[in-house]
Amino acid sequence: MKICLLGGMLLSGYTATAQADGGLKSNATEPEALRNARMRWFRDAHFGMFVHWGLYSAAAGEWNGKDYEGCVEWIQNMANVPAAEYEKQLTPLFRPKKDFAREWAKTAKEAGCRYVIFTTRHHEGFALHDSKTTTYDGMDVTGRDLMREIVNALHEQGLRVGVYFSLLDWHHPDAYVEHGMPTPGGVKNDTRNNANYVSYMHQQAEEIFSNYGPIDVVWWDYSSKEIQGEKWGANALVDMVKKHHPNIIMNNRLYHFDHNSEYTRANGDLVTPEQFIPEAGYKDMDWESCMTMNGTWGYSKNNQRWHTEKELVQNMIDIVSKGGNYLLNVGPMGDGTIPSKSIELMQGIGGWMKVNGESIYGSRANSIGKVNWGRITTKNGKYYLHIFHWPENNRLLVPIAPDAGSTPKAVYLADGARTPLPTSVSEPGISIDISNTAFRNNLATVIELDVAGTTLVPSGIFPDADGGYHLPPGDAILHEGVALSMSDKPVLYSWTALTGTATWNLQVKQPGKYRVILRAACTDESAGSKITLTAGSTTLSGVVKSTNNNWSAYQDWELGTVNIPKKGVNTLVIKPLTKPGVGVMNLQQVQLVRVK
Repeated sequence: MKICLLGGMLLSGYTATAQADGGLKSNATEPEALRNARMRWFRDAHFGMFVHWGLYSAAAGEWNGKDYEGCVEWIQNMANVPAAEYEKQLTPLFRPKKDFAREWAKTAKEAGCRYVIFTTRHHEGFALHDSKTTTYDGMDVTGRDLMREIVNALHEQGLRVGVYFSLLDWHHPDAYVEHGMPTPGGVKNDTRNNANYVSYMHQQAEEIFSNYGPIDVVWWDYSSKEIQGEKWGANALVDMVKKHHPNIIMNNRLYHFDHNSEYTRANGDLVTPEQFIPEAGYKDMDWESCMTMNGTWGYSKNNQRWHTEKELVQNMIDIVSKGGNYLLNVGPMGDGTIPSKSIELMQGIGGWMKVNGESIYGSRANSIGKVNWGRITTKNGKYYLHIFHWPENNRLLVPIAPDAGSTPKAVYLADGARTPLPTSVSEPGISIDISNTAFRNNLATVIELDVAGTTLVPSGIFPDADGGYHLPPGDAILHEGVALSMSDKPVLYSWTALTGTATWNLQVKQPGKYRVILRAACTDESAGSKITLTAGSTTLSGVVKSTNNNWSAYQDWELGTVNIPKKGVNTLVIKPLTKPGVGVMNLQQVQLVRVK
């Protein structure tokens, strides 16, 4: 499914020596200073464009008149098409237009991307580069070295280059099949000479990495539990790549992982969550979330289920605030044209980045902690506050306390005059007055906060003036199986697994009893889920009811009374026990009303 990035500036002093020992094993013992220098540009870039383009792009999501759903770059496998038939039908349709590559590079540059990763060959086995190993390549089919056109165009725009390289090959007669390797045609592996294929695959890789100038990232794809690592000749493959590109960055997909937490540096430089954003990022790991605009990597003429500019911008901010990179995909048509909706979305991101890119490029993960109104990035001792959900009282609370003598300074990043925003300090943290909405941005508003020498406020939601609590979804700590919406009024939704729990930390000032009121919604079909809510010394239980058969018809539900006997930080945890339908409930708020 994926690709690599592009090369540019060399790392002064490290070019000739970085990872001189070669092989992935050298990653595990690479000195930290060398690794940091090698990874620096990638950690600063944060935003790249992924491109999936091959013969499948000419199929456009259809085969013999049938429309296929999902990731249609897999259409050969979906429609179970033999390699010869696939090649015969699609090669006449694959006719790239002039200067398609320059259009790609221009789109990426104007969107604010710092690198582009493109599919040099996907699982279908068709190679974009001019290969001497096969006639199933761009030169033989189109008379053009398509990879050279793409690499040159990216370099013209000053973008770094990454290459996606599929380890699978549905065209080669000796490629691995079965053993966790999805393959069309129902063929068996025991009749194949896999060593012959691995040699062929290595030859194609060497052509790519030795003939096209600087390459900054290699995006291997796809391994199974049975076929991984040395089944691909991983160490020899990596040795060859690093011989040509000593400072290259590579992902971890020469190996198979059930969970990204299993990764070690001996498997690659970064982990690659696909189509999701980890709740808290990955501690002490470099990572990159690759995501689509409409649910497919390859072009589908019938798929119009596009995400919005707002969703895409906020996805990027969310990822960067957790220390990751955002690799956003476009799927060009068979002639290389990027769909107009993809162009529109990329232009929207680019407009936001022109004003607010300072809060993304070169920034690092949020060091403050979870906030219910958006996300935070940090850079050069400053905090960049990204507002997703505008506070109703026009007061933005940041849970940090300035040290004595330190005065917070806050400005809208879009305000060229840098007009200071009023701030005040109280026990819960710094409050910023944002009643001036002149610079409010519907995608995400950014405030630069300069407050040197700060200390974190003790974790937990502070009580309201009446001693009660309003617990918004954005403050919940979520465990897999439940998600936070990105809407203007966030909710907990997609509560589809019994493993999904939601936890809030409360800063309790007045121990005692509190009435618990949930604002929830559910359909008739999913009604009946049993849940528990635990806070202090009390565990309540209840059964979710339908709210007019509508996931958005929120109603207050008084669950009972809890006793919280201790001051300080306490937790409130909601956990499902049963789930008869597709989801437990949608949850808009938890309210605690103090019993006096």
